[in-house]
Amino acid sequence: MSRRLWGLFAAVWMYAAAAQELSEALFLAELPQVLTASRIATAPHEAPAPVTVLDRATIRATGLTELHDLLRLVPGFLVADWPGGSPVVVNRGLGDAHPNRLLVLLDGHSVVNPATGAVDWHDLPLRVEDIERIEVVRGPNQASYGAGAFQGVVQIFTRDQAEDTGIGLTLARGRFGFADTYARAGHSGGQVAWRLSLSQRQALNFRDRQVHAYGMHEAIERLSLLAQLAYRSGLDEEWLLSLGTSDGADWVGSTLDAGLEPYRQRRHQQVSLRLAWHNHYATGAQWSLEYSRLQRRKREAGVLSLSGLSTPVHDDLTASRDALELQHIHAWSEDLKTVWGLAIRQDRAQSQRWFHDLDTVGSTAWQTFANVDWRIRPDMLLHLGGTLEQAKRQELLLSPRLALNWTFRPGAALRMSVGHGYRTPTLLEQHAREMQRYLGVLPALQGKVIDIGLWAHDPLKPERTQFAELGHVALYPESNLRVDARVFVQRHERYIDNRSCRVGLDCPFPPPPDYGRPLGSEKAFVLYNAGDIRSKGGDLSLEWRHAHLGRLLLSHAYTRIHAGAGTDRDTEQTAPRRASSLLWSMPLPQGLQFNLGYYRLGHMRWLNDGDKQPAYTRVDVKLAKRLGGSGSEDEIALTLQNATGEHLEFRDEHTVQRQVFVTLRLSW
Repeated sequence: MSRRLWGLFAAVWMYAAAAQELSEALFLAELPQVLTASRIATAPHEAPAPVTVLDRATIRATGLTELHDLLRLVPGFLVADWPGGSPVVVNRGLGDAHPNRLLVLLDGHSVVNPATGAVDWHDLPLRVEDIERIEVVRGPNQASYGAGAFQGVVQIFTRDQAEDTGIGLTLARGRFGFADTYARAGHSGGQVAWRLSLSQRQALNFRDRQVHAYGMHEAIERLSLLAQLAYRSGLDEEWLLSLGTSDGADWVGSTLDAGLEPYRQRRHQQVSLRLAWHNHYATGAQWSLEYSRLQRRKREAGVLSLSGLSTPVHDDLTASRDALELQHIHAWSEDLKTVWGLAIRQDRAQSQRWFHDLDTVGSTAWQTFANVDWRIRPDMLLHLGGTLEQAKRQELLLSPRLALNWTFRPGAALRMSVGHGYRTPTLLEQHAREMQRYLGVLPALQGKVIDIGLWAHDPLKPERTQFAELGHVALYPESNLRVDARVFVQRHERYIDNRSCRVGLDCPFPPPPDYGRPLGSEKAFVLYNAGDIRSKGGDLSLEWRHAHLGRLLLSHAYTRIHAGAGTDRDTEQTAPRRASSLLWSMPLPQGLQFNLGYYRLGHMRWLNDGDKQPAYTRVDVKLAKRLGGSGSEDEIALTLQNATGEHLEFRDEHTVQRQVFVTLRLSW
């Protein structure tokens, strides 16, 4: 472990030890409750895992309009946009074009692509105005959510239907045709509350200037709807219905590489449905039953030209997930709380490109989970939990966690936790048969396979992780300071990677019978279980409030990765050694507010479709004028993103440009 990191942690500990004793009531009045770490609501300093909370005030202060960008504030999280696909978000490295080790939940149900295991961030059916808060678990959390939570959990909580009533309108206009229109309406009366939001946005994220680093084009357009209904049949029972849709297109292409990246349209459709029943039969006790469905469709067509030949090509994907979950929470006493549940899900996918000639691929998995919070002493809380799960034709997986929180003073605690967990291969990793057929004018090649990409040959074993952590979380009201610090070590085994081979020469699979002359390279990529990866590091988050200087959020993360035998050495560079963020929000006279966002990443590398990413600094500035009295969210604001200049993300040819826009928010 780095001496600097240990020194930083020791300094925070000494500060905690020197702080004067304050009444427990004062601390508890300031502490929020977090749910995502163990499924049991608890104070952050008593959670069994590190949790970052982005509340509504923080989200508004950033001036950010895209959901994935908000995670730049979370220590250890890496975010990048690129025109070849959805933005990518990972925790502590190992990121590529389809990052599949992070679980993202929307009000408790997964919005992860069932085929790839990634999140299609542009297609989530909500906007930042719909969000009440985001809870981020910054480490493995399979003990609570199973194999999908390998790198952590991001849970997005939307606004309560009964509280967000009336009408709201948000208009944003900026450079390069940027336009974002959002409207909402809601009502609460008697037993029924509802909320409806509709948004339409368009943005030119990457401009093709026909020079290096500006040779790719991406313009997006989305229409999104989120409808939510709550029916309370009594004081202890409620029904919740949520329907979200997103529909739109990307216009992508390159003038510098028109053969492989022709100008084309990429269509997206996504629908999510959630139906939930909650029964609060006693204080701290609840039964819940939830059904959710996610359905996604992508269609893309273009003309591939290489080696003097050209052919129409198609990239299509249809995927769906149906899930049913039963959960029971019970507070047996002030010192003992439990949660347990059962879940089953079914994933399906179809794609002529990615699952060529396989028709529909699918997987059915079941899961049972349980967590116990036991206060063994007034100052010690023991967490014991785990998940047992199995997917069809795969091994039975047990993911346990043991954590102990020692509250050495009110509102301040040390956390020690150990555990291990798994990540099961996605449908793409299990069944990949990526092929392209020739549909051009040459009769000799008509219908033949001319290109082979990703290929699943041997059965893959689930990835496995073991981790240990020491954390410190505290609130110091005498200094208006909140601290969250930790150090960790983690071992990642049976890492799933892909290696290149030459079709018909050293690939472990025979070429298809109708394999024709390839357009260009004979290279294919075979999936396999590589060796082990070890990582260690730590992070520190500080929140400080001042009557005149406002609110300051500062985070810093340090990460080191070591690749074992049989693993690509490039994985060691997939997280920067150091990454920092800062958000400063300061009130000014006359209802003005100044907000400054600062994001600094060291150099790193994205895998597979990614490339080297040089170190960069990003600065965002937002100046807002409040419209209405104190507490009003109505405002007019000017936001400047990338104020310090444009920078490269994901590849050395994708430059994120500067953007400036004006936003007007009104509500009635």
